[in-house]
Amino acid sequence: MVRLSLPLATLAFFIASTSALPFIPRQSCATGFHIIVARGSNEAPGEGKPGQVATLIKNAVPGSDSVAVDYPAAICCADLYPESVADGITDTINKIHSYVAACPDARIVLVGFSQGGNVMTDALAGGVSKPDPLAEAYRKNIAGVVVFGDPSYSEGQSFDVGTSTRDGIFTRSDNGDSLALLNTYAAVLRSYCDEGDPFCASGVDEDVHSNEVPNHAQEAADFIVSLA
Repeated sequence: MVRLSLPLATLAFFIASTSALPFIPRQSCATGFHIIVARGSNEAPGEGKPGQVATLIKNAVPGSDSVAVDYPAAICCADLYPESVADGITDTINKIHSYVAACPDARIVLVGFSQGGNVMTDALAGGVSKPDPLAEAYRKNIAGVVVFGDPSYSEGQSFDVGTSTRDGIFTRSDNGDSLALLNTYAAVLRSYCDEGDPFCASGVDEDVHSNEVPNHAQEAADFIVSLA
């Protein structure tokens, strides 16, 4: 009896010890698109309005998943907005780095609205006093990008969609290097902006801005699906 009880006691100790260790989930790799979504200014944490586009893509491309950018999305003050965008850029790039490290063949889609659109385009092309843009090594993993009401909108680019004929309030037209870098993603990028939008078109109608995601969501999702 003594000989039998020793292995059982050892086994019980092993089970008790290992059960106390923290569980670290393994990264599962999407077989479709991995979608990173940045909400607009002052939206509650989560995917916000552009989550509608992520949902349409996930419904159309089996095996796709999505995750929200973790950032303040704050806008109240002149100094706070750039800091908030910088936080969003950093989180987006960190999410890309960690996901590609686990899933080297990942097809990543970036979706952003308003300040979230600024985050996504700055993550690719950089901006004034912003973190360095995504490294060239990750370009192959960026399968598609759609942004709505991006304040850095620059009129006349091949990837522009909508009715706007004016630059945004933080246009890249004054930053040639940044605009040139963003244009290298033109084949997989669409930037939606309509006339009257106060942020991407320097207009005065906030309703235009609020409606850009619902008005263009299906078109944007169809564009991403066409890249699958």
